[in-house]
Amino acid sequence: MTKSPFKVTVSIIIVNYNGERFLKDCFDSLIVQSFQDFEIIFVDNNSKDNSVNFVKNNYESDKIKIFFSDKNLGFAGGNNLGYKHCSGEYIVLLNNDTVVDKDWLGNLLDCIQQDESIGIAQSLVITEGVPEKYYEKNGTINLLGHNIMQVFEINSNGIGEIFQANGCSLIIRKKLVDELRGLFPDLYFAYAEDSYLCFKTKFRGLKILHTSKSIVWHKGGGTSDKKDSSGLYFYQERNRILNFLIFFRGSFLIKYIPYLIFNFSLKLCASAVSKKYSALQFVKAYLWFLSNIKWIKEERVKISGLKKVSDESVLKYLSGKIFNERNLIENCLNLISVSYCKLFSINILENQKSV
Repeated sequence: MTKSPFKVTVSIIIVNYNGERFLKDCFDSLIVQSFQDFEIIFVDNNSKDNSVNFVKNNYESDKIKIFFSDKNLGFAGGNNLGYKHCSGEYIVLLNNDTVVDKDWLGNLLDCIQQDESIGIAQSLVITEGVPEKYYEKNGTINLLGHNIMQVFEINSNGIGEIFQANGCSLIIRKKLVDELRGLFPDLYFAYAEDSYLCFKTKFRGLKILHTSKSIVWHKGGGTSDKKDSSGLYFYQERNRILNFLIFFRGSFLIKYIPYLIFNFSLKLCASAVSKKYSALQFVKAYLWFLSNIKWIKEERVKISGLKKVSDESVLKYLSGKIFNERNLIENCLNLISVSYCKLFSINILENQKSV
């Protein structure tokens, strides 16, 4: 394939916010890749540490382009900024708190290049603290946007079709991003933006694949500020639900109301006994929906114009389970949820003979 001298095959976007402590390991693993036809688009989200100078002083290369934001744009806005400067035929999103295998990029590229029906491919992301059993199969998300583990099979070649590609390390064609009118809405800031991109891709009728041959070790905590965890909880809760409000038809949303009531009631109660939940930020997220109905309607119209397949074609990749089945109560609630979906013809994956 003949390439323009002004283009590379892959543009790797790395968004950074006060992540200096991660950058040496990340960049050291990138510069020794077996596949070398790439550029690195390093986007700094107004870090207060020495991140930018560290990259400038230690990695002087034509492959590395540094861009600044005068404010923290989050993962969504930071990647959007980086995307504007990409010249590659393929776009890779990579977290700054990662170390990649020497064949990581080549194997990721090989996966997506199998055929044009593949929209996104994700790496095997091995995250510190996550049990090994969760890498034997791939997970999905449920109707509240939470991860449900051990769902999709991985074949002997390390390949498996999935729904949820991990934004920590994924690849997508630039021409597809252009067709989808960009990566993410800036207002997502952080969390569930990778789900948003996967919804757009699946509604386009394209596959999302996992490849175990492209390996990433993920440390965690490099793209967000843990000091502002309560503020980030707002984005977690809002964005998970927002994906369903903007992507699915009104007929689905009517059936979806009991899930919203359940989610609101359970987490509001949980916030009284667990620091994991913030009642203030949770209520703020639901108030956001009410005060931004116009934006939601406008986004629904935009998304509708991109769709090529039905809601049912996408729902079959999502789980009706609420929890990952750790006890009797969770098992019972899962059974009720899946039964509700079957009764009201919400064709989630548990109600399919095969996916």
